[in-house]
Amino acid sequence: MKNHHLVRLGSAALAFGVVTTTIAGSLLVVTAPASATGPTDSSAVTQTWTDAQAAIGAGQDPDGGTTDPDGGTTDPDAEAFAGTTFTVSQTKDLTDQGITVSWTGAKPTSPSEYATDYMQVMQCWGDEPTGPSPQQCVWGAPSAAVSGRTGVGAAKRDLVRGDDPVQDATLVGDHADPDLMLEPPVENPFLKAYRMPFRAVDGTLAKTSTELSKQFDANTSNEVTAARTASDGTGQVTFETQSGLEAPQLGCGQDTTVASRTGPRSCWLVIVPRGSHNLDGTPADSTAAGRVTGSPLSASAWRNRVVFPLAFQSVAQSCPIGNAEERLVGSETVTEAVTAWQPALCGLGTTYGFSQIGDGEAASQIVSDVDGSSRLALVTKPLDEQAAKGTSIRYAPVAQSAIVIAFTIDYRLYPDAPAKVRDGLQALDLTLDARLVAKLLTQSYQADVPGRGSGDATVQGNAASLVTDPEFLALNPTFVGSKSDTAPAGLMVALGNADANARVWSWLRSDPVAAAFLDGRPDEWGMRINPAYRSLALATDTSTDSFPKADLTIAKGGDPDETGYGTLDMRPYMNDMHEGAYRTLKADPNEKDSWNPFGQPKGYTSLGAQVPGARFVLSITDAASAARYGLPTAKIVNGAGEAVAPTAEAVAAGIATMRPSSVPGVVAADPADRTPGAYPLSMLSYAAVNVCAASPDERRAYAAFIDYAVGRGQVPGERQGELPAGYVPLAAAAVTGARVTAAGLLDTAAVATACPDAPAPAPSATPGAEAPTASGVADPPAVTGGSASGPGATGVGTTPELPAAPRPSTNDVDQAPASADGPDHRTTDQPLAATRMGLAAALGAGVPALGIGPFLIRRGRRLAMLAAAHV
Repeated sequence: MKNHHLVRLGSAALAFGVVTTTIAGSLLVVTAPASATGPTDSSAVTQTWTDAQAAIGAGQDPDGGTTDPDGGTTDPDAEAFAGTTFTVSQTKDLTDQGITVSWTGAKPTSPSEYATDYMQVMQCWGDEPTGPSPQQCVWGAPSAAVSGRTGVGAAKRDLVRGDDPVQDATLVGDHADPDLMLEPPVENPFLKAYRMPFRAVDGTLAKTSTELSKQFDANTSNEVTAARTASDGTGQVTFETQSGLEAPQLGCGQDTTVASRTGPRSCWLVIVPRGSHNLDGTPADSTAAGRVTGSPLSASAWRNRVVFPLAFQSVAQSCPIGNAEERLVGSETVTEAVTAWQPALCGLGTTYGFSQIGDGEAASQIVSDVDGSSRLALVTKPLDEQAAKGTSIRYAPVAQSAIVIAFTIDYRLYPDAPAKVRDGLQALDLTLDARLVAKLLTQSYQADVPGRGSGDATVQGNAASLVTDPEFLALNPTFVGSKSDTAPAGLMVALGNADANARVWSWLRSDPVAAAFLDGRPDEWGMRINPAYRSLALATDTSTDSFPKADLTIAKGGDPDETGYGTLDMRPYMNDMHEGAYRTLKADPNEKDSWNPFGQPKGYTSLGAQVPGARFVLSITDAASAARYGLPTAKIVNGAGEAVAPTAEAVAAGIATMRPSSVPGVVAADPADRTPGAYPLSMLSYAAVNVCAASPDERRAYAAFIDYAVGRGQVPGERQGELPAGYVPLAAAAVTGARVTAAGLLDTAAVATACPDAPAPAPSATPGAEAPTASGVADPPAVTGGSASGPGATGVGTTPELPAAPRPSTNDVDQAPASADGPDHRTTDQPLAATRMGLAAALGAGVPALGIGPFLIRRGRRLAMLAAAHV
């Protein structure tokens, strides 16, 4: 059954449509603030609580009736809410990702857990212009730990007679809503219980716990049960938006026709502020626990809601069935970019399928003799001399990004901590140096070894965890006074060999104090590397391109039936960096070190995601995946001794420090560089083309891909076809070099000279139209930066400026509106061909991938996460 769902959902993940409509008739009063560093077409939206109330009609109950004769609100918390302003970082062209929800001017959350004055956030569907009803919202499936930190019923859908005088009219009397009444239990047939039902987008009504669990549960819900406001009145939370692929019960992004409007279904973000009064207006401190009680879906709480329209990218198939198909393979560092470009590339007449595979496998495939192998690989370094021998490989820079350390951390501080006002808030700043990363990667903290390293004297003499390490606290003084049980669940890393991993190790070896630590020398406080890693020669072995987990310690508790758990249970690998970013967002490192004696069979299981307010998760991932999920990223100390964040300027400066390699047109990182302001883990990705092994059709398709990638594909933005967040536009010199490579692919005379055995192109039916010129695919944007000589001439240069819009061309992709909805080449509701339904069969037969690979991998990973949570 799981495999069946994997294929079905993966096929549905051919989601290259484009949002082409907006919320018609919306009454929301919103403004989009300008951003100095983000795309000029940012869809961030800001609105005040007061304006939101005016838009939805203050004082209305769920059925539209007024609760105040004068049409006003009688809520005693209204005055406290009136000064609050909310901002959502992105509201258009959404997919399964993270967005930032922030606010100012709010009353600070009570210091004791989530008693009063906090925010509750949820995603809803609904076709009314003023927003959704409570029945249309995903809410009421928190973890037990989260629910226990709020007042009675505050995390649920349950309604209680007498709690809310506004809601009571729908519970009793002649006009009682039958949907709210739950079936009484057999043992108490006269019991009256109520719950706000959930109505799915397909009309399914779920009221009972069993019915609701079929729609969403604690493992799939994206609700934010409670978000804190700091003492200065500000707050922030990263919210996971879910498309119809992840949350079919909401249907966001699914094609629909509503009120004469056809296109991807829009959805809603709803924020319900909770004050210091219960639903009946009594103070929260009048209850025994002193916490606000009652569901946010109950009428008195719901009337205070603030709603934001969310426009999603289409989850329908977008590429025309009749397109030619070309398969691309390559590194994960370009996955987000290629996925964003694919819908627009469809308009060029070719469907470019992309398979995310290992760097070594990608390099091997383009020189393989196997039919159906891709002759273009996206790589971050040239093929080694032996692999490239006897071939004609040409390189074109297409994307620059970075490897980052993403985190989700909540401060947990003692009352006497210097930064005690941050207790319970999410940390947004973190600094790590190379030696701290080396300590985490070598399980040198007690907390990273099963049994806390009780069997090894060296580990026992080390710091208990990162937050007790004096080196960490010197760089991050706001963590001084952290509670003793606060520790990261290790540093999440991806399984396998990758050039990105090798780059991390190169950075560590280039740092003198980190290299000394890896070589066995202690730090200033006597901490040493875990002896299990000494034999790996990590300080000197330049071939290391994975993250080994070498400590084989087995630990067990007091149950005599326990079999013991090891490092891979306690600190498991991620499938790839994207999964690491997603698990960082969810604060779920998938630790399986909790013994379950009642399981069938007994075994170690995961306790699920960490509880908000007590999260501490770190991962090595790519900048685009971190940006997709709205994750903060750590500053890392570069060779100049500066703590540098992976900003566009710092990444571009890092690219500019790269030096020419032995392969013409390709640059390589210089580990010894000490340039101020440069981010040391910047990455430049190339399209590597095996010219002689590619057919004329493939060369034309590859030239088109490269030209698009370095043309319109370098325009930052949220729309499909643009450059996603986490990437930095290429410098002018790199764009020029890439276009030269693309033009060379179309130069039949040059190809014939370089490849005497290559097949000749088929004669053209129209004289003078043998092949499109490279510049005919998409005119290059006006990009500044770089130079005609020096590093810029080989694909690097100075910090690039935002590219201007491409000049008009005859290509239909270029002619798509640049300011509205982006390219739209969707084919709605067309059945998929049989060859597209079977991924394994298609790859085995050499049929080009259809862009489904990364979606299948990631959707399968999501299902695996859910399955693991239920073990």
